[in-house]
Amino acid sequence: MVNSYSKGYRAEWSLTHELYKRGWAAIRAPRSGRIGLASPDIVAAKNGKIVVIECKSRKCAFSVPKEQLDELQEWINRAGAIAYIGWKISRKGWCFMNLSDVKENNGNIGKKFIKEKGFGIDCL
Repeated sequence: MVNSYSKGYRAEWSLTHELYKRGWAAIRAPRSGRIGLASPDIVAAKNGKIVVIECKSRKCAFSVPKEQLDELQEWINRAGAIAYIGWKISRKGWCFMNLSDVKENNGNIGKKFIKEKGFGIDCL
């Protein structure tokens, strides 16, 4: 069985490299939730656009903690970043949601929500 940190690390690593291949300057913030500052999992920039992403790798529905949503909002406020939640769905790939949509849904993300509000990597 794969532990959740290892699974999350691999998902973040693969998304960082995928963004880089698509022309983004991208970095993964190691141990992002443990430094005492608002720090998303990935920070990426392209053509003057700054994107921050909180990554989740899950098989089924989940909730994003309010603290993580607030940290992404802080990046919007401080840096003018665009904030997303990225969900790596097992055997299907990445799907992204705007922070505002996730906040309106109280941090709850499931397949119905993804179908209505989610989009692929090409739309970042």
